[in-house]
Amino acid sequence: MKKQKSITIKTGTVDEFMNRVKSVMRAADKGEPIKPSHTLTFADPREMLHFLSDAKIKLINFIRNHPDSITNIARLIKRKRSAVYRDICEMEKFGLVEIHEEINPGHGRHKIVALVADALKLEAYI
Repeated sequence: MKKQKSITIKTGTVDEFMNRVKSVMRAADKGEPIKPSHTLTFADPREMLHFLSDAKIKLINFIRNHPDSITNIARLIKRKRSAVYRDICEMEKFGLVEIHEEINPGHGRHKIVALVADALKLEAYI
């Protein structure tokens, strides 16, 4: 798994989003190279803050330093496995984490949760 440099999580309007898409499409029409990027845009700053709750930020920081199974992560950060599972599934849906299988010597395989980017860049305008 090759990590991305960063993911941007920001607030913005639908018009701003559409303008970004149009500029990328214009570059593609001209045959210009398109720089890969990963941006999550929330229309309302409160939605962004809800998505990036204190618990998720702690979870992100833990996973950054200790990619592991959901069960082990939950045990080590002292949260219920079901809550950690729910947060990780939501973060996977938005492309912040990736779950992959690894061989667990003597015990088959297990799933490991890892961040997909080295850094998360937050931008919020109110």
